[in-house]
Amino acid sequence: MASEMTAPILSSEDINRRADEFLQEHEQGRTLPVDIEAIAEFDLGLNIFPFPRLQETYDVEGFISGDLTTIYVDEFIYYQRPTRYRFSVAHEIGHYVFHSDLMAAVHPQNVSEWEIFVLGIDETAYGWLEYQAYTFAAAVLMPRFALRRHFAQEIELLQPKIEYVRDKGLSIEASQEYIVNAVATKLVRAFDVSSDALVKRISKEIERGHLSLK
Repeated sequence: MASEMTAPILSSEDINRRADEFLQEHEQGRTLPVDIEAIAEFDLGLNIFPFPRLQETYDVEGFISGDLTTIYVDEFIYYQRPTRYRFSVAHEIGHYVFHSDLMAAVHPQNVSEWEIFVLGIDETAYGWLEYQAYTFAAAVLMPRFALRRHFAQEIELLQPKIEYVRDKGLSIEASQEYIVNAVATKLVRAFDVSSDALVKRISKEIERGHLSLK
């Protein structure tokens, strides 16, 4: 039963390592922006289907079928929000990578059965599932190895402004939000993600010690 299902316990580093391995396994994952749609369709054999009013009706942006053959994405997001669409596809691939056994056991055949599964599963377990898929999506679309390189380049270009901040007596930490937002704005086209997604990813990587403002 769904309520008896448990989620694997994975750290952010576990997920980032698996994301790096995943990108190396797929040719389209070795260049920017990562062509997550091509990986889904041509490498993994997943169909991507725009589902009318999915978010409006079921309060989900996407889900993967129980037989692991189809990713359903809200139709409006599919056609009108390209960066959100890419993230949704990467998120569902995260479930494909980490939760295939669970999905095979539950095997929801349509969105109604998926909703029943979500409502029935333990809240903590479901939180782990979503956290892992979200973290995987971020790590795949904004790979650590590429983010380090691009971030360092942008920080170097921002040095005059950073020095100005220092001259005014403000610490780099105090101006972190401004710097991170400035870098994210410059990198959205390279990674083909939203500025908000980049800000979150960069901030987390700084927090974990993988990126530096210095």
